[in-house]
Amino acid sequence: MTFEKLIGKIAEEYTIDILSQGEDIEIQDVALIDNKHDNALKNTLYFGYDKQTRNAVIPSQCILARTDSRDTPVMGTGNAALVTEDSLFSIFNTAKTLIETTRSEGIFEELTALANETRSIEAVIDAASVRLGNFLVFCDMNFKIIASSVSIPVLDPLWKENTVQGYCCYEFISGVKELNSIRNASQTTAAVEVTCSQSPYRKLSSKVFHNKVQIGFLLMIEGENHILPSHFEMLSTISHVISYTIAYYTPELFEENSRYNELLYDMLIGAPVKDITPRLTELHFPSKMLVLFLRPTRYLGQQYLKNNTCKNLKLRIPGTHVTYHKNGMAAVIPLEKDSDITAELSEILADFSKKEYVKIGISHSFTNIEGFVSHFDQAYAALELGQKLKTDEMLCFYQDYQFFDLLSQVKNPENLGRYCHPALAALRQYDHENNSKLYKTLCVYIEKGCNIKLTSESLFIHRNSLVYRLDRITEICNIDLIDINTLFLLRLSFLIDRYNELNTSLEWE
Repeated sequence: MTFEKLIGKIAEEYTIDILSQGEDIEIQDVALIDNKHDNALKNTLYFGYDKQTRNAVIPSQCILARTDSRDTPVMGTGNAALVTEDSLFSIFNTAKTLIETTRSEGIFEELTALANETRSIEAVIDAASVRLGNFLVFCDMNFKIIASSVSIPVLDPLWKENTVQGYCCYEFISGVKELNSIRNASQTTAAVEVTCSQSPYRKLSSKVFHNKVQIGFLLMIEGENHILPSHFEMLSTISHVISYTIAYYTPELFEENSRYNELLYDMLIGAPVKDITPRLTELHFPSKMLVLFLRPTRYLGQQYLKNNTCKNLKLRIPGTHVTYHKNGMAAVIPLEKDSDITAELSEILADFSKKEYVKIGISHSFTNIEGFVSHFDQAYAALELGQKLKTDEMLCFYQDYQFFDLLSQVKNPENLGRYCHPALAALRQYDHENNSKLYKTLCVYIEKGCNIKLTSESLFIHRNSLVYRLDRITEICNIDLIDINTLFLLRLSFLIDRYNELNTSLEWE
């Protein structure tokens, strides 16, 4: 209930004068002004005497009793009203009853109407968090975050990290599953309070069901507003709304995960070898494979990624197994026994990426599924580096980016410049002063294996012009373009410059 609505209700029975009205925010609780403690919770309506606000910070929402008719409190931009002294505590009790009885009132109808309008779990979760006055997150049974509130952020550092990465680590999940409050919870939507040794913040949890099977849970994390008795009932109601939204608008979001999907996901979130090894004996993976990491170039939603992109990939490349991680899709695809990625497979992936609007990172090949995580890291790094280096390629092969991946491990990338050959800085300076293109000429010359014909064709200049430029480069930089060590250092230097985005104007092959 907002301040304006509450005042309207109280005015039906009591005399009340409005001193100021600011933002009409939801009131979650009532409290008495205590000058010894902080009275700054903006979702709380404070009650006290006008004399308590003299020479003190006035709460953003308050109802004050007038003790001196000659002295009216000076209010700021918040919500404030004035009542008679003898009615203060009666109004306090009335306000408390009104807030508690209306807090859950109509929440199911309000949120289901929102679900019908938006067909979005994210929208429902965010609106529900505003009604709760606290951060709300919806996770599946693997503790992968499906949706979380935006309007009310999380204060808990642990869950702030979980929300950013989109999932919880395996060690954390194992610890939570051992909590008595979780193990002993009934198979209903009834909300229970959960505690965690890794976080001091109080939390309420409620199970979410679909077709009478638990598919996840809601977690409310206490922030600026304390957990109230009404929150238990509200969270249970919200759980039913989420079930409703899934049943009518996103039933495929929780299609039964295959054992392959679950295994790959558990490996990615850090499941220990002792838990993984027994499960591997029950599954069959190709004798040779590689990992793809796919991320949409157009936002069509996680639902589209699962319903369309995943199914189409499996149709194009039979024997593919997938899971979802880091806002994308990880896929293990089979290779022919005696070869790496073929031209035919590359064409299939290129056509697939174009039609499905996905950019794809591609790992090295490997032969043992126990190497899945390290090869996922390769595919993920290839895609991230492809985006960082602003390549237009839809297929990013790790073999083309592994040196940049090595550079990414350096804690202070700005220090990489010290390893560059001084010729590059000299050429950049010369080009700037003379409007020439010697830096690009040398870069392309080395890229083309020091081949005069290929370099001149790539630069669209006559070979004699190229020879002249190379002579000027050797003269300016005092370098030998025949010496193999010099060429190696120059090649290395150009790659470092590219990583540090100092030669973004060049067209890379």
